Amino acid sequence: MLTKFRIILLICCFFSISMSSQNDISKAQNLLESGDHQAAEELLLKHDSELKAIELLGDIYSFRQQWDAAISHYEKLVKAKPNDANYNFKLGGAMGMKAYYGSKFQAAMLIGDVKKYLLKAAELNPQHAESRRALVELYMQIPGFVGGSQTIAKSYASELHRINELDGLLADAYIYKFLDYQKLAETKYEAAIKLSRRKPELISRNYLNYELAEVAAIYSIELEQGRKLVQKYIKDYGYKDIKDPSWAYYRWAQIERLNNNQDMALSFIEKSLAIAPEFDKALIEKQKIRRM
Repeated sequence: MLTKFRIILLICCFFSISMSSQNDISKAQNLLESGDHQAAEELLLKHDSELKAIELLGDIYSFRQQWDAAISHYEKLVKAKPNDANYNFKLGGAMGMKAYYGSKFQAAMLIGDVKKYLLKAAELNPQHAESRRALVELYMQIPGFVGGSQTIAKSYASELHRINELDGLLADAYIYKFLDYQKLAETKYEAAIKLSRRKPELISRNYLNYELAEVAAIYSIELEQGRKLVQKYIKDYGYKDIKDPSWAYYRWAQIERLNNNQDMALSFIEKSLAIAPEFDKALIEKQKIRRM
């Protein structure tokens, strides 16, 4: 009878600890969504053997561009679940960003692993759009002698049209832009922005709002839709997004300048510079606005 009681007590204790862990991780995720990364990190570190906590910590370090810490956490996830497409994508993505921001030597050392994990993510999930977008850029950027291939990039762009037409058009535009076919790139970008207006449900992640608004600002096309998209990006901005709000306000200021709204353009460029006072592109844009 005593033995049975001890077993029941142990089960209750384990259940209680598990519930506490899940509650803390849920609280941490809410903190992340509200922008309190420090408090979320402190809470998650108490449960750093839980896969969800490890993933969120990796996301925090990616958001901070602490690539080594992010890679370390995503490696733990892939080791625990090697056939999880999202874990492979996050690891390949973090390695890719480290290669991008690091030295040429670091890039050369990492490129094989970047390709390996992105390919695995795409293979594991035939609907995984983000891995395919990353592979389009990767195969276009790296030289042929280390595995680059326009043909493979185009094949992934073709797959994207089946998964999400918006991603497909953006991938096509990237390829044309990389090959310096600017008019063809602009045509694809314009088609993507028009599609986003007709089918907003295709904007499957917030960063696409920024990407499309950026295109509107750079090419001076579909400016009204660009304004709506950048507003949406800022409203929904969170730890999963790549460009911080200083970039979004900078693009918004460009859109207002192109619409000849000097006062509004100036107010948004000031918001950009309030976040990042040394932002060189925003400082140049401010001069353009003042000369209107």
